[in-house]
Amino acid sequence: MLPNYGNPEYWKKLYEEQQGKTYDWLEGYKTLKPIIKTLINPTSKILILGCGNAELSEEMYLDGFHNIENIDISEAVIQQMASRCHHMPEMKWKIMDVRDLEYPSNFFDIAIDKGTIDALLCGTNSYLSVARMTKEVQRVLKVGGVYMVVSLGVCDSKLEHLESKHLYWETYYPDIDEESDIVHDVYLCKKKEGADKVCEDNWHEIEAKFNR
Repeated sequence: MLPNYGNPEYWKKLYEEQQGKTYDWLEGYKTLKPIIKTLINPTSKILILGCGNAELSEEMYLDGFHNIENIDISEAVIQQMASRCHHMPEMKWKIMDVRDLEYPSNFFDIAIDKGTIDALLCGTNSYLSVARMTKEVQRVLKVGGVYMVVSLGVCDSKLEHLESKHLYWETYYPDIDEESDIVHDVYLCKKKEGADKVCEDNWHEIEAKFNR
């Protein structure tokens, strides 16, 4: 039986047990770097969704990307990572729910989700949770900004979430240099002009559909 990855208490317990450790779910920066460098530059505003104790943002920082906001619902892991990265003062660490982002609209150039959508899909009211997250991610991205999703599983399994009626972006799928037999997919969702209006017009329908 799989752990309840959608339950914040699972992550609280896990990160308390992993004090002082790091772990990169799915892909690390080495694999994702060629894709990321085609999307942003060192001045870009970057959001890491459900950062956990991965080394992704540290490695990005050392590679010249300093404007990084890391968020996670777990207070324990945010405290651990903020302490670990105290020598990287421009990088921020905040306790936050990905379904309710405390940022202005049209703010980030990229939002990176490495397994967070998978975790939400393991929780209760999973479809509504993912819809709320994608709604918020689209809102905080600039027009032309990219939602980068790294997910475990086959490509078609996430498309219904990324092509929901409240979203308006161009989705494409870059190849990754993957030696493992485990299937990891990367989705790049580029926010289109008018996306905020599309969401405003259709969100009530999506919320009613899943909030039953």
